[in-house]
Amino acid sequence: MPSTSIAEEGDIETDEAATNAATGSVRPTDTDVVLSEDHNEEEQIDHIMSKLAALQYPTDPTHIHTFKIKRNDRYVSMCCNVGPCQSDIPYPKTEGRSFQKQWFSANVWLEYSPTANSMHCFSCRLFLSDEKYKSRTAWTTDGIRKWSTALEKIKQHSSTEMHMTSMVRWINFQKKALQSAFDVSDVKGVEVRERERQTNKEILTRLIDLTVYLARQGQAFRGHDESESSDNRGNFRELVNVFSRYDSVLKMHLEKIATVKATKTRPQVSLLSNRSQNDIIAALGTYIRKEIQREIKEAEMYSILLDETSDVSHKEQVSFVVRYFHHMQIKERFIEVCNVDTTTGQELENTVFLLLQKNGLEMKNMYGQGYDGAANMSGMYKGLQARIRAHNEKALYVHCKAHCLNLVLVEASKSSKHFVTFFNLVEKLYAFCSGSPKRHAALVKFQESLFPGQRVMELQQLSDTRWACREKALKALQRNLKAILMLLDDISDSDPPNLAQGDAQMYRNAINFMFILCMEITTPVFEVTALASDSLQEEGLDHSTAYKVIDGVLHTLQTMRSEEKFGEIFRCASEKAESFNIPVPTVVPGQERKRKVPVRFQHSTTVSQIGAQFESVEAYFRSGVYFTFLDIMTGELNRKFKGDNTGSPTARIIQSFQPLTVHANWVGPPNPEAIEAVHILCEFYGEDEDQLKTELKVFHSSFSSKDLREIFLILRENNGQLIFPAFVKMIQIYATLPVTTATVERSFSKLKIIKNKLRSL
Repeated sequence: MPSTSIAEEGDIETDEAATNAATGSVRPTDTDVVLSEDHNEEEQIDHIMSKLAALQYPTDPTHIHTFKIKRNDRYVSMCCNVGPCQSDIPYPKTEGRSFQKQWFSANVWLEYSPTANSMHCFSCRLFLSDEKYKSRTAWTTDGIRKWSTALEKIKQHSSTEMHMTSMVRWINFQKKALQSAFDVSDVKGVEVRERERQTNKEILTRLIDLTVYLARQGQAFRGHDESESSDNRGNFRELVNVFSRYDSVLKMHLEKIATVKATKTRPQVSLLSNRSQNDIIAALGTYIRKEIQREIKEAEMYSILLDETSDVSHKEQVSFVVRYFHHMQIKERFIEVCNVDTTTGQELENTVFLLLQKNGLEMKNMYGQGYDGAANMSGMYKGLQARIRAHNEKALYVHCKAHCLNLVLVEASKSSKHFVTFFNLVEKLYAFCSGSPKRHAALVKFQESLFPGQRVMELQQLSDTRWACREKALKALQRNLKAILMLLDDISDSDPPNLAQGDAQMYRNAINFMFILCMEITTPVFEVTALASDSLQEEGLDHSTAYKVIDGVLHTLQTMRSEEKFGEIFRCASEKAESFNIPVPTVVPGQERKRKVPVRFQHSTTVSQIGAQFESVEAYFRSGVYFTFLDIMTGELNRKFKGDNTGSPTARIIQSFQPLTVHANWVGPPNPEAIEAVHILCEFYGEDEDQLKTELKVFHSSFSSKDLREIFLILRENNGQLIFPAFVKMIQIYATLPVTTATVERSFSKLKIIKNKLRSL
């Protein structure tokens, strides 16, 4: 028998005769396989492989000693093809206990040797040849025989670095073998299946395809007049007629229907009636809903996204979206829009519970909530998020990041009265120029004269709720400012006077140097935030990517906050003002008369600061307007996105996920912040801290990843759930937590189809 390791001493029983008698197996003798020295190594391997193939249990772990097998690719490939030795036999008892068959189902790597009545680790036995693991032979060569502590030893072994490393190598070996075996056959199989699929399509399949097409395009199915004499029988019937010209199956079906009607024989089921159309639509809706429910149940965790709006009949509608992580892919699926009487926290809570019950979703599996910042949603005490967390503490509330960016722009635009005046005037200029067809035509004419042969850029209305969308309005204003001034001058000088003349003169006088400077300051900043806003509205966005987007915005703003950059902006504004005959101020506003400090107080620090004057107009605008605008925006971005509000437990938990994904935190010396992050997460979610740290070290030492999406790909390709269960769970939670409610708001664009003016009752 092989020597016993110190770690498993006392586990080995030597009664081989009893074991063989119980299992019915006969252990081969050494003389059965020992060859003469005249045979070369390849012939010896062939002989051993043929001997093993003839045995009942060719992958029995004890064969490696019985046959004096040296590990080689052919032996490893044979074992992987056959699989671990998981025999279903009456297991001999030792001290009243024996091996149990059900242990195999939870541990695919576990194998049992009928010859030695011992259990082994399949992956460690075949894929660990490292020098540092050679002394650890309990699970590789010696085997475990003490059944009273078997379950505990199985659990301990599955959590070791040695075992995880071997499992990674096993998975990689299988992937390479499958790739080489199926490179050619896969292509042929796909072609055969495609031909069969095309051949097996019948009438109903074609009708379902047409239904899906019309539904996805948002087109109506029915026609005003669907009689035989009608020139237009509706989109569905007309599509069927068009396709029947090129499809023999549909053509024969329509011909058969026509024959039945002409001969007045037994009625033929046409599958084209309005009832059939509704049945197909309802069946497709049921199928989609069940598929979503199935994926959520497989994911075992989800988050909800909610928002409300009013329809054309002024009734409150709530859109319900579920976010989950399925097959290493983030999904956000719209479920339905439902009517609510009020939008109080209590009413929304009742609605959420009704929707969860209707779709078979359990409250205990909810890990996140995503709403806007409205009090009925985000209220700390009576808001929807607080009510949900009273039932499930782990359902963390996340304020929509796109809304947060919008609030940052609002706060920054209030930093100075100059910006408030500027945006008010921009809105009034849009209303004045676009409110009259005559003035709009005149503005277009001036644009064409300034930019011949170029496309006319229309002025854009400022959005009251989506500040990030104001970038288009600012760019249009910047390009068309000269044309607007020409229009205002033209109207002001018009003869005879008209009602718009006074407004034109007022707006012309209001467009001063400060207006131009605010335009030059806000336009590049809003261009940066517009790109960030678009990125934050992507479907399936994760927190890691969102933080990178905000980091990019912060870096850009920090680069822009310099005297050199403002000098460029100030010179540009000055040149434009002079070209428009607008005076550039030479005295700092409010400092036309220099304050005189009494002689006896001239050397007082406090008084000298109070009486301090800006050295130039440019310095005043730089410090009092430009830097203030950027500083408030930077501060708000840090507060809302980077967790400066450290008092929030939710922000602390969410930020603790990011260190888990950083490769450098786990391949070098221990990182205290990363270790603390693991502690916070394991304490909140009730996971084994040591297990998670071990898995993180093994994963990052085995694979190199740059971001969260690469981690998704690696885990999917290497069966990560089997090797790194704790790490996969943390990644799944991180991916499930909502980032924005953009998907919910996109669903509102379809509300006008569900509730149009004809369906407003």
